[in-house]
Amino acid sequence: MPRARFIAKQLKNIVFAWLACSIVFGILLGVFYIQHRDAEQLHIQSIAQKVHFELNTQLKEIDTFLRQAESLDVTCPQETLFRLRQQVFKNPAMSEIGIVNQKGQLLCNTYGVLNPPIQTTEPVKSDGLRYHGPIISEYMEMSAFVLARTRQDGYEVNVLLPSDWLRHTLDLKQYSQLDFIALVDSETGVPILLQGHYSLPLHQSLFPIGHPLQAHGKFDDGNSKYLFAKPLDSLSRLSVVASSNSSPILTIQSTRFIVLLVVYVAVWGLLSYLLYFIEKRQLSLKFQLKHAIAQRQLFNVYQPLIDAKTQKMVGVEVLIRWQHPSEGELGPAYFIPEAERSGAIVEISIAQVNNAVEELAPLLALNPQLKVSFNVNGQLLSCAAYLATLEQAKQHIRSLTIELTERDVLSQAQVKHTLEQLVVQGIEVAVDDFGTGYSGLQYLQSFPIDLLKIDQSFVASIGLDNLQSPVLNAVIEMATKLNKKLIAEGVETAYQADYLLKQGVEVHQGWLYAKALAIEALIAMVKRESSTLPLYA
Repeated sequence: MPRARFIAKQLKNIVFAWLACSIVFGILLGVFYIQHRDAEQLHIQSIAQKVHFELNTQLKEIDTFLRQAESLDVTCPQETLFRLRQQVFKNPAMSEIGIVNQKGQLLCNTYGVLNPPIQTTEPVKSDGLRYHGPIISEYMEMSAFVLARTRQDGYEVNVLLPSDWLRHTLDLKQYSQLDFIALVDSETGVPILLQGHYSLPLHQSLFPIGHPLQAHGKFDDGNSKYLFAKPLDSLSRLSVVASSNSSPILTIQSTRFIVLLVVYVAVWGLLSYLLYFIEKRQLSLKFQLKHAIAQRQLFNVYQPLIDAKTQKMVGVEVLIRWQHPSEGELGPAYFIPEAERSGAIVEISIAQVNNAVEELAPLLALNPQLKVSFNVNGQLLSCAAYLATLEQAKQHIRSLTIELTERDVLSQAQVKHTLEQLVVQGIEVAVDDFGTGYSGLQYLQSFPIDLLKIDQSFVASIGLDNLQSPVLNAVIEMATKLNKKLIAEGVETAYQADYLLKQGVEVHQGWLYAKALAIEALIAMVKRESSTLPLYA
């Protein structure tokens, strides 16, 4: 049965480790996905922005020339033809420049005066740069786009840009990793230049495009895609549109995923082993503790309480140690927490009280008023067996004291009745490490507390300029007004002892006088003459 319970605990630990790893790595996977998606989308945007910049630069130069064309002589003298040819020579993007009259007749171009003029479309009566095409140039017999402006006098000056030159300049083939990249009509969405397979979102209307926009979701080719579009600054009727399939965006690279999976399994295994190790250690410690109790490896040590005026011992605080067979002497911090979790603290504490009664019998015979103090917690105060042990010990120890902690006990109202019963039996109640918890006047007045032990951190602040220095005096003053007895813990210097004595705190405990002693050393100390006690003055 114990083995089955142990296996069940290990399975529980494995499941807990799996859940913890899944949550943590799920969050990490989500972060990686978002970073990867954003990086891919930024990459698509950067491509579109690059194409946008290159096109916009060319169109700005052409628009600048067409604005300056207001001064051209529309009768097409040699001077005008020279300027047209000069502009084409300077700008390789232009293959031809022409002048069209109000009736739509092409009067001349960079090749010369046309006689008779060639009939084309009438100029549009509107301001601003416009485009149309592609058309087939009669002189070059090649596809070209027309950029034009209508002058104030109704004449039109237009520029032909070869379609091949645009494709070569933009080098759209270098973006073949995209589903498509295109130069489109901002109003209708009709592609003017295209690399890839053009498709549009099903549930989102893009046109007309008046500002940069993004779209993602199902497209009309059945795939999930991401799209970015931005109109040209110089010619808002044209927009650059780039799109990519969402599948690579929504999928983390296989190598990265494999690495993440390996790390996930490794951390899962490590965490499972760590929980197993902790569980095993706790079980091992619990077993060792039971063995220690059976083998009487736990023993008492006693720290003297000294009357600073007479330099004589007036009491002891009973502490516990573990003589571990391999680790040596261990303090309570090593095993008491596990003892409290397992419930062994009750058996340990009962044995401690009984051993103290037996070991201190010679000293109690010499001094029946010797104060003997035990540390307790809420668990012990709710245990009838331990309370019965204290009642029996009181028959041998006239001045028996129990020390409570503010944090563990004084906040629990249910212990008040138990403390009142102990006080009726003549057992003194003390608050250990007073000032470090959260007990206030309401606790000191409502609980049957006789004695306060000033925490060593306040004693250590004596003579130092820090925040705790004024607290010590406030604690002493409050205890005096409430008629509570005081003991100072952690007294290590003569200066501290003198200061406390001047403040009316006469009973001290600390290494200035003695460390915690085994019973043999304690009896030897008491038997020595009072003049041999450690004097600090």
